[in-house]
Amino acid sequence: MVKIEQGILIPSTLTPVGEGVTGANYAIVFISGVSQRCVVKKAGDREIAAECLCALLGDNLSLPTLVPVVVTDPRDNTLWFGAREAGYPSLSSRLNIGTLASAIQMVALASVLSVWSQVGQVISFDELIANGDRNPGNILWNGAQFTIIDHERTLGIQPKQLNKLAVLATNQFQPQLVASVQSASTSAAMAQQALLGMGATVWQVIAAEFAGTPPAVSQHCTTFVAFAQGNLASLTSNTANAMSPLFAGQQP
Repeated sequence: MVKIEQGILIPSTLTPVGEGVTGANYAIVFISGVSQRCVVKKAGDREIAAECLCALLGDNLSLPTLVPVVVTDPRDNTLWFGAREAGYPSLSSRLNIGTLASAIQMVALASVLSVWSQVGQVISFDELIANGDRNPGNILWNGAQFTIIDHERTLGIQPKQLNKLAVLATNQFQPQLVASVQSASTSAAMAQQALLGMGATVWQVIAAEFAGTPPAVSQHCTTFVAFAQGNLASLTSNTANAMSPLFAGQQP
């Protein structure tokens, strides 16, 4: 089970990742007295809390997330967010997708995503946490294994407009493919509703993990948990409708 770890940044080891817009760096972080290679980024306390909560929640839903680390910069005692490095790149790196993807790259992306066994679960998860930023740079892929990252804009921090993963996974707009992805997504939503519904212990586990984090981070746990719980009742319908913008775009 994923836990929230805490560590001390070694500033001299910072090396830019060179991808994304959040200024991520590779760095060595001391965690429980052991040097660990992590990906770290400067972030506000709300963003750090959102990253941690989504990592814990995703793990409890059997989704592939990274181990979250609350990192202290010893130069000024500011908090950063970190995650233990996965060791493989993002989909955008693997497919050489820049700011604007070509038509061929979009087809390749859809081909990869549509056969991902957990794509429906992640589409539903993004509805649960109100994530409108699941772009190819926020999914790691080694050719077989996927990992979801970057949740600093979720849980109401920034408004969600589209479920980008739903759109990207069905970009080829093959009716059979769209129906398959939509069916998998709604089935996953119903399962997630059942797992996270009234009496679920997941929320207590998450709260217990946050209790050990710095107050600047832990203070946001209750608000973010309430936000996600508030999305549960409409999760199945919202997930079923996640591809509506795609369908609307096909109208004459």
